[in-house]
Formats: sequence, C-alpha cells, structure tokens
Amino acid sequence: MLNPFKKKYIHEATGDVLTFSEQVSWKIQGIIRNWFFVILWTGVTFVWWAQPTWFTDTHAYIKWMNLASWLAVTVELIIGIAMIGQTKRDAMIIRHILKLEKQEIDHLQDIMEQQLHD
Repeated sequence: MLNPFKKKYIHEATGDVLTFSEQVSWKIQGIIRNWFFVILWTGVTFVWWAQPTWFTDTHAYIKWMNLASWLAVTVELIIGIAMIGQTKRDAMIIRHILKLEKQEIDHLQDIMEQQLHD
C-alpha cells in the first residue's frame, strides 16, 4: 500500500513539490474558494435568518453560530497550511528571473573566455 505522506505532489501552476498536507489544502481551497460555495453558504445563511421560527430554540441559533465560527476558523487554517496563490506566482517569476540571470552569467563567461583566448 502506498503511503500518501511520502508521495511527491506537484503543484499544477508552479511545478513545486508539495507535502501531502499542502496538496490536501490546495484541493480543499479549490472547493471552498469559488463563487458557488460563497453563494451557497450565503443563501443557506439568509434562509436560516429569514425563518424566525427556527430561532425560537436558542440551541439551534447557538449551533448555527458555532457552525459558522468553526467554518471560518477551519477555512483560515486550511489557507494557512498551503502557500497563498500570490506567493506561488511570485515564486514562478523569481525562478524565471534566476534562470535568465544564470543564462546571462553563462553568456558573459563565454564572452570572457573567448576574449582570453583571442
């Protein structure tokens, strides 16, 4: 049986090697960081609030608030596990710049070697 914790996961956009936790975090973020989820959660919340009879039971209201709090904290924790999208994009740009700089250095070294031999 394969151990998912030892498997290498590759980020689709950057090519970075991710840990199992980061891979799971990015997958979950892909589910919750979209308009469908936001609209669904907002819609359920507004329907809940629009039904005053649902709040006659204090425990139901407290459970709803606890669920909303749990969701907020959980989402923040999930986001904290993985790198934020901007950081990934920055990493891609930095790698590109480093590659260009290395090419320039190699080219300059070739020019200097040619001049030494001439």
